[in-house]
Amino acid sequence: MRELTDRQKAIATFISSYIKENNYAPSVRDIADHFQFSVKAAHDHLKALEAKQVIKTTGGISRSIEVIGEEFFPREELIQIPVLGSIAAGAPLMSEENTDFMLNIPATMLRTTKNTYFALKIRGESMIEDGIYDGDIAIIRKCDVAERGDIVAASIGDDQPGITLKGYYPGKGSVELRPANASMGPIITRSCKIHGKLHLLIRNYQ
Repeated sequence: MRELTDRQKAIATFISSYIKENNYAPSVRDIADHFQFSVKAAHDHLKALEAKQVIKTTGGISRSIEVIGEEFFPREELIQIPVLGSIAAGAPLMSEENTDFMLNIPATMLRTTKNTYFALKIRGESMIEDGIYDGDIAIIRKCDVAERGDIVAASIGDDQPGITLKGYYPGKGSVELRPANASMGPIITRSCKIHGKLHLLIRNYQ
C-alpha cells in the first residue's frame, strides 16, 4: 500500500469508525459533511484511497464502501471470558476451573466488563425446552441474587458441591430449581447459592 497523506488517513479512519458504529458504510455526502469539503472533493479522496488499495467501492451503489486496507479494517473489540469447566443442566456437577481455556466474545454482546462474566460448558438435557442443549457454552453474568423465573447457575448445599443451571423459583423457606424438561422433576432446597444468571449461549452446530 502506497503512503497515505494525513487527510487520507483521517478519511480512512472515519470510514472504518463509521462502519463499526453503524454496520453500514458512510455515503459520499456523509464524508463531505464530516470534513466540511465538497462532494467532489470527497469523491476525489475516495478514488485516491481506492487506488492505494485502502478501500473498495461499487459504482452506482450508495454506501458501497468496503475497507480492505488492514491498518484501517474495522475490528470489533473482543473481551476474553474464562471457561471454568462444565455446568450440569441435569444434576449438580463439580465445576473444575480451567483458566487455560478462554473465549473471545464481542464487547457489544456484553453489558459490562469482562470481570463480571464467566463461561461454562453445558452437560445434560434438563433445559432443552428452553433451547439449552448438551455441549452449549453458557455465558454467565456474575451475581448473587436473581428474580423469579431467571435461569441461574447455582450450587446446592454443602453435600452437593457442584453447579447446576435451572429456572429460579424462590418460595417460603425454600427454593425450587426448575428444569425445562417435562421428564425431569425440580430440585427443592433450603440451601441455594446463586453464582450468576444466564446471559447468552454459544452453540457449535458441527
